[in-house]
Amino acid sequence: MIRSKIFQRLFVLMTLAIFVSCSTKQDQAEEQTSADSVAVAAPVSARPVHWGYDGEDGPANWASLSPVYALCGEGKGQSPINIVKSQAKSSATWSFDYKTTSLRIAHTEHMDDILDNGHTIQVTVDEGSTFTFGDKTYSLIQFHFHTPSEHMIDGKNLPMEMHLVHQSDDKSLAVVSVLFEEGKEENPNLAKMIANFPAAKGESNHITDVNLELKVNMPDHNEAFHYVGSLTTPPCSESVQWLVLGKFRKASAAQIKAFSDRIGPNNRPVQALNERAVESGDITQGSK
Repeated sequence: MIRSKIFQRLFVLMTLAIFVSCSTKQDQAEEQTSADSVAVAAPVSARPVHWGYDGEDGPANWASLSPVYALCGEGKGQSPINIVKSQAKSSATWSFDYKTTSLRIAHTEHMDDILDNGHTIQVTVDEGSTFTFGDKTYSLIQFHFHTPSEHMIDGKNLPMEMHLVHQSDDKSLAVVSVLFEEGKEENPNLAKMIANFPAAKGESNHITDVNLELKVNMPDHNEAFHYVGSLTTPPCSESVQWLVLGKFRKASAAQIKAFSDRIGPNNRPVQALNERAVESGDITQGSK
């Protein structure tokens, strides 16, 4: 009798122990499954992050700053590039129809959208100026500056580069690059901009009684070089039509210094050409 009761108690205790053990393992499994589900469901942040031109935020590290900037490191069609004139293939002509614009100038500190470049002096233009490439017409949206130049011509950097950013009706982008070299006389458009520089980063000025004649910086009978590239700033989006003018514009040493002191250096190093072709041609003024 005593032995029977002992066996009964042992059986009950063993049953309880097995039940508790199974319950604990099930709870742990459920907790792990729940944690895994949360980990899978948690989205990777796609928000743009701060970037710059030196140190940990510099061009060499752009791709690692955010998944959104992956093309800055992985892209095969990146900008800027070194243009070797002798290797460019002849192509068609391009047409500009640039108008006068009021001066709407800003010292941008961060990227608001794909058309607003960060870390530069930018002028947003009035409507009406266009650039025609093939059968597609692009409207000029804004232009901004880099010191020193981003593109190289035959391995040479210039003191400053202006990017005129255009957009077509289907939202594709085309950028016209104008390179500046040092000259003795002041550039009239640059003089107006410098006189109206915003007081600080992030600020802007809209001077309605000061106009810029955009044709001044688009010389007649100018050779140009075309290739398909990217934005030169994060997110480094590709499939951008680039037209780099081969004839340099002039600016005084004081004018170049004024821009450099405010925004420089803000140039991305040249990128590998890879399998892309560079085409050469002529530009014309006025609508087709």
